[in-house]
Amino acid sequence: MPKKSKIGIVILGSTGSIGTQTLQILKKHKDKFTVIGLACRHNEKLLTKQAKEFKISKSNAVLTSKTPGELYELIKKNSAKIIINAISGEAGLKPSIAALKAGKILALANKESVVLAGKTLMAFAKKYAKKGAKILPLDSEHHAIARILNSQNLAKFDPKKISKIILTCSGGPFFGWSKKRLATATIKDAMKHPTWRMGPKITIESATLLNKGYELIEAHHLFACPLGNLDAIIDRKSYVHAVVEFKNQRIALAYSPDMRTVIEDTLLSYYNPVFKNPKLKFLTDKQLKNYPFKKIDHKTFPAIKKTLKAFRQNRLAKFFKQKEKNIELFIKGKIKFSKI
Repeated sequence: MPKKSKIGIVILGSTGSIGTQTLQILKKHKDKFTVIGLACRHNEKLLTKQAKEFKISKSNAVLTSKTPGELYELIKKNSAKIIINAISGEAGLKPSIAALKAGKILALANKESVVLAGKTLMAFAKKYAKKGAKILPLDSEHHAIARILNSQNLAKFDPKKISKIILTCSGGPFFGWSKKRLATATIKDAMKHPTWRMGPKITIESATLLNKGYELIEAHHLFACPLGNLDAIIDRKSYVHAVVEFKNQRIALAYSPDMRTVIEDTLLSYYNPVFKNPKLKFLTDKQLKNYPFKKIDHKTFPAIKKTLKAFRQNRLAKFFKQKEKNIELFIKGKIKFSKI
């Protein structure tokens, strides 16, 4: 049997949380993948260190704050099969579109791409599918949904077989807090996420549950699921990542909260479609019957409902920009948590 050739990978946002964890995973699987390009915005020191370690040429290690145009040349390289988009914020949208237009596998950790331009992104994925374009979600919840659907030979929501798709969240560091107490929350309090270790922006979004509103919109686009068939629930342990309610059974996907599990499973499953990951546990009705899920207190944490309302009213882009600004102001200590 001929040896399978290595798959070329480009990492956008290589110096951030997802980028650095991806490189940790790729270090373990040098026989399957080869890093051919890296890009980041500001952290030139770490980018240079990463490039040296993975033997990346200077022209393939792009600092976008100095040479933004080179990012798109990197995406289009023939040797790049997978583009991992771990860029933070709205800046990740154009690179996502460029990757799909170039017929690449887009391993997407930049949720803003889907939240702000989901219709456009899914249309490009469809249009350039023959060239090889495809989206692989790197959010733990959407990764879990994809795995559950795949276990039933499905790729998207099917109203004949599925009644509901449920995303989980930890409830954040302020679970059980009152509105009055939330007004006193500090940046230090907000950064104490109970289960995940993430960058400051996404940690604050999780603390407000704003992130979960965005993820519901993301699931709506990625899996062609009506908003009415989507819901969210709290798992304080962040062990269960998603639950799909089929007409005849419920299936959940569980694993310890570690983004490296998501990244590794996504890449290895692409490399070998029959790969079975021992870290992933599929739970069915019997195991879920007494699972300690908790309901979301939408009165104290109104972000999910406000996000979905903005989406339905076609004003999500404006809403998103305002929230980005508010998070920045909170991190700088200029506004209270409850004002986000």
